[in-house]
Amino acid sequence: MIITFLLYLTLVFAIGIMAERFITKSEEGYYLGDRNFGPVATAISAGATDTSGWIFIGAAGYAYAAGISTMWMLPGFVAGYFINWFIVAPKLRESGKDTNALSLADFFGKKLGDKTNLIKITASIIIAIFFIAYMASQLTAAGKALDSILSIQFNTGLVLSAAFVIGYAIFGGYRSVVWTDVTQGIIMLAVLIIFPLYMILGQLGGFGKFFKTLQSIDPILLSTGGGSTGAAAFGVIVGLVGFGLGEPGQPHIVQRFLSAKDEASVKSGTIIAMFWVIVVMTGSNLLGLIGRILVPSINDPEYVFPNLTLDTMHPILAGIVLGAIFAAIQSTFSSQLMVATQALASDILKSVVKKDFTNKQLVKISRWTMIGLGLVATGIALMNIEAVFTLVLYAWAGLGASFGPLLIMMLYSNFVTKWGAFAGMVSGAVITIIWKETPYAAYLYELIPGTIAAILAIVIVSKLTPHQPKIEQSPESNHIKEQEVT
Repeated sequence: MIITFLLYLTLVFAIGIMAERFITKSEEGYYLGDRNFGPVATAISAGATDTSGWIFIGAAGYAYAAGISTMWMLPGFVAGYFINWFIVAPKLRESGKDTNALSLADFFGKKLGDKTNLIKITASIIIAIFFIAYMASQLTAAGKALDSILSIQFNTGLVLSAAFVIGYAIFGGYRSVVWTDVTQGIIMLAVLIIFPLYMILGQLGGFGKFFKTLQSIDPILLSTGGGSTGAAAFGVIVGLVGFGLGEPGQPHIVQRFLSAKDEASVKSGTIIAMFWVIVVMTGSNLLGLIGRILVPSINDPEYVFPNLTLDTMHPILAGIVLGAIFAAIQSTFSSQLMVATQALASDILKSVVKKDFTNKQLVKISRWTMIGLGLVATGIALMNIEAVFTLVLYAWAGLGASFGPLLIMMLYSNFVTKWGAFAGMVSGAVITIIWKETPYAAYLYELIPGTIAAILAIVIVSKLTPHQPKIEQSPESNHIKEQEVT
C-alpha cells in the first residue's frame, strides 16, 4: 500500500515540476498557463478543483451521519454546474480575453474601469480571507486520511501534505496545477465509479438489499430531511440544494474559464463537467452510506472512507484509493493556493505599489507569497478547530455570496457601477460571516442570506451611483516588463 501511494506521489510531483518547461516566462504564463487549455483539461481541472477533500472526507462523513438526505446536494450542484458552464463560462472566457484579465478580481476591476483599484483590492482581500479557511480544510482532510490509513500522526501528515503541494505548485505555476488536476481527476472518477458499485453490487447484495439494511440500522438514514421535521427539515433541504448554487462565485473554479483556449473548449468541456458532477456527488454520498453498514462504530464520521478502505481492500488497491483521496485534496489546495497567491502578490501588489515590475520579480514575489500562505493555512489546520465539511461550507458560502451575483450581473448587464460592485461584495461577505454566528444558521445555510444581501446591495447602490468610464486594456496595462524568469 505504501509503495503504491509513494509511486502516485512521485508521478504527481514529476508532472508538476515538468510543467515549468511548458509555460512562457510571463505573469500570464505563471497564473493562466498562457490561456491554451482544451476541453478535457478545462473540465477535469475545474471538476477536480471543485471536488476537494470534502468529497472523500467531509461529504462521506456527513452522509455517514445524516443518511441519504445528503443527496439533496446533487440537484443543487447540477444547477450550479449548469449556470457555471452554460451561462458564466462562455461570456467570461471571451470578456476575460478582451480585457486581458488574469483573475476574477482583475476582471471585475477592468470591466468596471476602476482607476482606483478599489474593486480589485476588495475582491482580493475577500479571496484571501475565505481561501485560507478553505485551504486549512484541505490540509485537515489530508491529516485525517494519513492518520487513518497509514497511521501517520495527524499533525505530521498535515504538514507533509502542505509541503508536498507547495513543492510542485511553486515551480510550475498554473500549468502544473492543471496538469496534476487532470491526472488526479481521472483517478478520482475511477474510484468514485468503481468502488461504490463494487461494494453495493458485489459485497452488499445489490441496491435493494443495501437500502433495506440501512433502514434496519436507522430509518433516519433514509429520511429526506435527515431526521429533521418542519422548518428545520426545510432549512436542511434548502441549505443542501443551495450549496451547489455557490458554484459561479468560486474564484478557483471560474479561473478555468479564463484559461480556456477557445469557445469550442468550453462547449465540449460542458459535457464532461456535467458527467463529472453527477458521478462525484452520487459516489461520495454512497461511500458514507456503505460505511454506515460496514463500519458501524466510529468516533469521527469523517474517518469513515479511510477506515473503509483499510478494512475492505487489498493493500495495493488501498494505496490507489489513498491516492484518490489525496488527489481530491491536492487538486483543490494547489488551485486555491495559486489563486490566493495571485490575489496578494499580483492583484493587490500592483494596485498598491505604483511601480513597474519585471516578470522575474513578480514570479519571485509570487513564490514567496505562496510559501507564506501555505504556512498560514497549515497553522490554522493544526488547530483542528472545525470539521472539514463545516469549514468548506463556510468558505464556499462567503465566496459564492460575494462574487456569484456580481459576476453574472456584470456579464449580462451594464447597469453595475463600481460602488454597486463594492457594496455587493462586502455585503455578501459580511452577511455570511454574521449569519454563521447566529442561531438561524441551523435552519438556513449562510450562502442564501449572503447572496440575497449581495443582490440587493448591487442593485440599490448601482442605481444611486454613476458609472465609471471604461479603461482601454492592453497587455502593457499590467505594470510589467518582459524579462526571462529563472
